Order: sequence, then C-alpha cells, then structure tokens
Amino acid sequence: RMSKNTKVKVDSPEYNKKMKSKFIIIMIICFAVGGLGGFFGSITTNFFQGDLADIEKWFRENLPYFQTNVFPWILLSFAIICWIIGEVWLKKAKQQIATWDGEDDEHIGVADLYLSNVLTVSNVLMISIQFIFGIATYQLMPVIQTTKNIGMVLLNVVFYFVSLFITISLQSRAVKAIKEYAPEKKGSIYDSKFQKLWYQSCDEAERKLVGEASYRTVQTMNSVFSGFMTVTTIIAMFIPIGFLCTFFIGVLWLIMSCIYCSVCKELEHGKK
Repeated sequence: RMSKNTKVKVDSPEYNKKMKSKFIIIMIICFAVGGLGGFFGSITTNFFQGDLADIEKWFRENLPYFQTNVFPWILLSFAIICWIIGEVWLKKAKQQIATWDGEDDEHIGVADLYLSNVLTVSNVLMISIQFIFGIATYQLMPVIQTTKNIGMVLLNVVFYFVSLFITISLQSRAVKAIKEYAPEKKGSIYDSKFQKLWYQSCDEAERKLVGEASYRTVQTMNSVFSGFMTVTTIIAMFIPIGFLCTFFIGVLWLIMSCIYCSVCKELEHGKK
C-alpha cells in the first residue's frame, strides 16, 4: 500500500488512475455548481427582470452622451498618461546608455529593462486606444444623427490619431535606443516585416526567450478564452447581450489554436 508521501511517477498506471479520478471529481463538481447556478440564476433574473430592463434602457438612452462627451477625453487622458510614463522610462534608459562603458552587462541590462517598459506601455496604449475608440464609435451613424455636438465626434477622431502618433513615437525611439548598444538588431517599426526582421537579428538565447514567452502566452490565452467563453455563455442565458460576444471569442480562440498548431507542424518538418 502506497503512503501519502510517496510520489507517483508521471505516466505510470497509478498516475493515470489518480488523474482520471481527479478529473471525474472536478467534472461532477462543475456540473453540480452549474446546475445550482442555473437554477438560482433563473430565479434571480426573474426577480430583477424589471431592474435589468431599466438598466438597459438607461444605458441605451445615455450611451450617445458618453460617446460624444466622455470617451474622447478618456482616450486623450489615457494617451497623455502613457506618454508621460513612457517618456520617463525612455529618459532613464538613455541615461544608462550614455554612461555605459561597453562592457558592464548589468549596467546595460538596466537600460534594456527600461526600454522593455517603454515598449510595454506603448503596446498597452495601442490596444487601449483601439478599445476605447471602438466603444466611442459604437453605432456612430445613429449617434451623429441624434447628437447636437458633432464637433466632439470629430475631436474623438483627432484624439485617436494623436494617441496613435504617441504610440508610434515611443516605439520608434525605443527601438532606436536599443540599436545604440545592440547594433546587430535590424528592422524599422514602419516596415510591415519589422517583427520578422527583428526576430531574425536576435541571437539564440533571445530566440529561446521569445519561444518560451510565446508558449506561455498561448497557454494563458487558452485559459482566458475558455473563461470568457463560459462567462459570456452564462450571461447570455439571462441577459440579452447578443451572440456576437461569444461568436468572436470563439473565432479568435479557434484562429489562435489553428495558427499555433500549423506553425508547430511547419517547424517540426524544418520549414520556416
């Protein structure tokens, strides 16, 4: 008889039996929780049906106001905040590069960390402005027909391009700074093949890091897509949010999985 402290060897019969039992228990718990959640959810939905209808009506009536008077300023404010943060990191990186003796790896490593932060901020800004701009322009034509403040609609477009310019500026100067201490790096962010050229100029250790980061990202996003798919499916059972949320999550999840499997297959057979 095995003691509790005995480690089970992976892929042994004991391991497979243990994992199968654990899986079955988890599935039973999930079915039980899902069933109870659905039962109490239907009761709650019926109880708050009037309140949900009022919230939906308020949202529908007030969304145009927020789109024309609030979201443009949110877009600009977020861009300015990211720009300030990026400039601070960029300045610190340039100071590190200027005082580098050409040999101290730890010293230039600090600069590399600062520039990584700049690129992270610029990527967050890039995605966020797309997200905010998408909300601000939701059902844009009806909004234009009903609003009395057309100028704010146009200003929202201007703020979007200003934010886009800030993003590109931060990325361009960060890449330029990296090339000062790593001249072997190739590519321009204005080139559509920048990421491919940059990756090709990386050494073996850097490529290994990119591969590990990509693998972890795919694994994380599998969990994220699965979680959001579950949440949107459950919400849609009680609130008419439409099917597009679940549809696009599924499409994106499918595209990511297919591309990952396809690339792995190509790499396995020696294709690039």
